[in-house]
Amino acid sequence: MLPVRFSLPLLAAAILVGCTSTHVTPLQSAADQMCIEENPKVQVSDFVPVLQEGFARHGIQTQLYARIPQERCPYVVTYTARRSWDMAPYLSTAEITILGPRRQTLAKANYHLRGKGGLSLMKWQGTKSKIDPVIDELLANAQLSATVPTATQHENTPAIRSKSLDEKIRELQQQQLGYEDYQRAYRKLLLENQAPD
Repeated sequence: MLPVRFSLPLLAAAILVGCTSTHVTPLQSAADQMCIEENPKVQVSDFVPVLQEGFARHGIQTQLYARIPQERCPYVVTYTARRSWDMAPYLSTAEITILGPRRQTLAKANYHLRGKGGLSLMKWQGTKSKIDPVIDELLANAQLSATVPTATQHENTPAIRSKSLDEKIRELQQQQLGYEDYQRAYRKLLLENQAPD
């Protein structure tokens, strides 16, 4: 057994050593529009807004769906997040996965507080301060291509209609609207595009 004078510094060092573990497989390339599959089991109320803000910061617009419509969502983001309790709830683990058109994993990020944060006061940081760096690492070098998550076009749909929607969306993106205003305008464009001629 170690003498007390040696074991106390070792214990202090163990407490002070980084207690956060992240593992990120970054996204290489994808579309600038993605769908987030809602996970009703997640009890971290601000997780999805932080996720959407983080993706928007990297030029990726997201739409939240309870059930993913295959034809509208070639790229899907799934997530899990858990909280722990120590006088107050705090985010202790999270996982973000980006799936491609064939639902293959394109990128993945894991966040985990080792030992549920131990005695570190950092464990009570907000979701944003914990997850933003993970999202930044996940998306920092991604090559994005412009795509439009519209309903599957039928063979008899004129190509001109799709192009005009693309142009409208590009114009909308250049307006630099706030997230909610952009989502409202974007949904309106999609509804107008689906309306029969």
